[in-house]
Amino acid sequence: MSDNQDNHHDTSASEVPEDVSSARRKQWLPLFVLFLAFVGIVTLVFLTQKKETIDWIEDYQAGIKLSEQQNKPILLVFLNQNVSFCWAMEQHVYNHPDAIKYVEANFIPILIDIDKQPEIIKKYNVSYYPTFYVKYPDSNELSAPIIGCIPKPKLFIERISKLLDTIKQPNK
Repeated sequence: MSDNQDNHHDTSASEVPEDVSSARRKQWLPLFVLFLAFVGIVTLVFLTQKKETIDWIEDYQAGIKLSEQQNKPILLVFLNQNVSFCWAMEQHVYNHPDAIKYVEANFIPILIDIDKQPEIIKKYNVSYYPTFYVKYPDSNELSAPIIGCIPKPKLFIERISKLLDTIKQPNK
C-alpha cells in the first residue's frame, strides 16, 4: 500500500506543476498578444510615416520658373544616388528641421539627380557629388560651388548662406 501511495503521490506531484504552468501561460497570453499588437502598430506607423525633408523640386525648368515667379534665389544641389556622401546628406542634413526651415525660407531648392537629368549635370560641368550652387533667377552670376558632404545641419546652413552672400542679387 505504501508503494501505491508513493505512486499516487508521484503522479499528483507531477500533474500539479503542469496545471500551474498552463495557468501561467494562460495568464501571460493576453499580455503577449497585446505586446505583439503594439509592436505591429508601432512598426506600421514608422514604415508608413513620411520622413520630413526639404521640399525639393526635381524638375530643373520648373524650379527655374518658380524662382523667377517668386524672385527667390535657387539652391542647386547635384547628387548621385550611388555616392555615400549624398546619402549622408539625405540622412543627416536635409531632414533636419533647421535645414528644412532655412532652405525653404530662402531658396527655391532644386535637386538634380545625375541619372534623371544628365544634361543639366553637363551644363554646370559637375563631376563630384554632392555639389551646391546658388543663383539668382534673373542673373547669369553663379556662386562658386561647394563640393562634398557637409555633415552637420548648422554648418550646411552657414555654408549655403555664405554662397548667397557671395553673389549679388540683380536690381540691387
